[in-house]
Amino acid sequence: MKGISFLIVLIILAIPLGLQSQNKYFPPDPYTNWDGITHWSRYQISSPGFLGPNALPVPLIHKANVPDEFYWNGVYEYYFNTGDQTQDFRTHLIFPVAKGRIGLEFKYVPVEFFKMDSAVSRMRRTIDGKAAEGAAFGDVYFGTMIQILKDHKFLPDLLVSMSCRTASGTGREYARHTDSPGYYIDASIGDTYGKNVGFFSHVRWYAQVGFYSWQTYLDNYPQNDALLYGAGIDFDFKDFFINQSINGYSGYMGNGDEPITYRMDFGIKIGKADLLFGYEKGLRDFPFQGIRAGFQVSGLTSN
Repeated sequence: MKGISFLIVLIILAIPLGLQSQNKYFPPDPYTNWDGITHWSRYQISSPGFLGPNALPVPLIHKANVPDEFYWNGVYEYYFNTGDQTQDFRTHLIFPVAKGRIGLEFKYVPVEFFKMDSAVSRMRRTIDGKAAEGAAFGDVYFGTMIQILKDHKFLPDLLVSMSCRTASGTGREYARHTDSPGYYIDASIGDTYGKNVGFFSHVRWYAQVGFYSWQTYLDNYPQNDALLYGAGIDFDFKDFFINQSINGYSGYMGNGDEPITYRMDFGIKIGKADLLFGYEKGLRDFPFQGIRAGFQVSGLTSN
């Protein structure tokens, strides 16, 4: 119950009190205010509220733990919203080194397939404001996780991490990716209780705070900086697990740059592999719901 109460408090603290009025960080509408010179991309809004689900997603929360063994997952995802349906494949890899004190992390969406109607296309200020469908390649995320504390007698686990995002994503003309780099730095704490009691394995809580920065295309404000945060709780049983978390970040522009998402994963254990099913819902500035299914594997090789 303490973990659930903490999540509720976090959500309340994350809700902004700013006004939803005219915002200087919104460029003019390109379809009615084009000056005849400026490139169409300068009218787009580089915020998660005005892009596809894989452009500026809320980063996966770190759980204050570098896995003891190699970890990999691969999932199929389907995101849906009125006027936009997106399908993609996602992979996530963590390779522990230095006896699990350091983890090398890699995340990638090789391809997404999208279908978008004209209303959403115009709202996102695409190249022509018309309905579109097609495929786009994703950005590559890579980073380093450093375990500061683990299994301490009195203190919770502590991990710091830095991740970078490449500008490899395509489809910017249809607001699928930003074609610009970014990075985020975070610190997470967590602890595990109740190990191996009957059919129950353990429960783990965790929380994260950090800094997220990405490039925009506004001449006077070329970079958006955000507070990154999240918290969650994992229930692990002998044959299955249920993980839940609230994740988000808050930029300073207030132009759809304050996404919050709820994520839930249900896994069925099969040896060192898990059959994985997940659900994600945007609570603010992430206008999608998503479902996913795939596999995750731990321990193909040890550190």
